[in-house]
Amino acid sequence: MTEYRIVWEINIEADNPREAAEEALRIQRDPESCATVFEVREEGTEEDGVHIDLGWGG
Repeated sequence: MTEYRIVWEINIEADNPREAAEEALRIQRDPESCATVFEVREEGTEEDGVHIDLGWGG
């Protein structure tokens, strides 16, 4: 089985890092969220990752 690095990025305004992380988690867990695009790269390679959209028919 292959190991992959998965990256999801978002910019969030918050009073501190913990609040920012909590808001990101809330957004990610929201079933109506459009936070469904990930960059996926095979771990240990220098190759560019691919963007995978798992939402709204992606």
